[in-house]
Amino acid sequence: MRFFYSLVMYLLTPLLVIRLWWKGRKLPAYRHRIAERFMLGCPSLGSVDVWVHAVSLGEVIAATPLIDRLLQQQQAVFITTMTPTGSQRVVNYFGHKVGHQYVPYDMPGVVKRFFKKTKPKVGIIMETELWPNLIHQAQRAKVPLILANARISDDSIKAYQRIQFLIKPVLNKFTAIFPQGDDDARRFIKLGAPANKVHTLGNMKFDLNVQMQNPEVFHKLKESWGASRITLIAASTHDNEEALILDVFKELQDALPNILSLIAPRHPERFQSVYQLSLKEGYRTGLRSDLSSINPDKEVIILDSLGELLGMYQISDYAFIGGSLVPVGGHNVLEAVAMRIPVFSGKNFHNFKYIFSELQEKQAINLIDNAHELMQGIIRLERNQEERERLITQATQVLAKNQGAVARHVEFIKQYL
Repeated sequence: MRFFYSLVMYLLTPLLVIRLWWKGRKLPAYRHRIAERFMLGCPSLGSVDVWVHAVSLGEVIAATPLIDRLLQQQQAVFITTMTPTGSQRVVNYFGHKVGHQYVPYDMPGVVKRFFKKTKPKVGIIMETELWPNLIHQAQRAKVPLILANARISDDSIKAYQRIQFLIKPVLNKFTAIFPQGDDDARRFIKLGAPANKVHTLGNMKFDLNVQMQNPEVFHKLKESWGASRITLIAASTHDNEEALILDVFKELQDALPNILSLIAPRHPERFQSVYQLSLKEGYRTGLRSDLSSINPDKEVIILDSLGELLGMYQISDYAFIGGSLVPVGGHNVLEAVAMRIPVFSGKNFHNFKYIFSELQEKQAINLIDNAHELMQGIIRLERNQEERERLITQATQVLAKNQGAVARHVEFIKQYL
């Protein structure tokens, strides 16, 4: 079956290039470094101890504490990503401490060249990236493979079961699979992963690194719009969520005059359209990229930047995490939790069930049905500081209780280093 899969991948090559070019209309970075995805012009790297594949921004953030720990142990780390946002996070955070490129497309010849040039001692694939040729060629190159922080949702398993004949051999090629929780472990075994290779080590996202880069930059930003203003950040928002929030933001302004809303769209190609939407709704709007547009007169500021969410949480008073009022599945809430601010989310969070179940159990997160409830929830907490502090304390305790997954992963990886 892998032969026919590979044949389809080769036949799709022109469409893959066209797709990158098309996506590059809104985000030009998709048109850069296309050759990397085919392993063309990539130099041999010499000695690589650990190869880490983190598909996009969320996976890079999750892998960061693990990579930090490996670097502290003087390991040579090479990181692959698939999206420009993930790539930018790697470059901004790690700089020249790691090697980095886009992951090669899943074609036999291409991934064979990848392992020939990188020669890693061990490979770590974050979450659920099951590429048949990539994993097959890793086995042929005798690279032990770990599926780390592995997760699989109820919806995903239904889709994978339809192609179980292709997925089961892939899962069997992993040296170990480390799911985030017991439910994830059961799903992987149900798909055909050998039970003796599946061990629940916890969720590395709880071990996040909260060291803020250039804190003075963010404090200066806060001063520029008014240090005493209450600030709401709507982070990782998707299409239509900004419209829902802006439609009722005046409710919040009426109750809490001079409040400021920061909006950080999940995808960079939407920065300008969200900015135009805010202007159209009648709000005085600034742009993070244009410091001259940020002043105490602004009501909304669009965060058209990458890799700054942690710092923005630090200077905010409330956080709404997007992808949750629309059927996307939510995003990671733990960076906001770590910055000790109350967190709100819609109820579409199936991609992060394990994290949300812990927070729900301790009543440490505000779940809302709509944007109106978001506004009312902020008003309620602002008028009841005791409840606000209780929420923050409970969430912080959940974060602390679940830490330690990175250390458990590192102990296993050491066997191959």
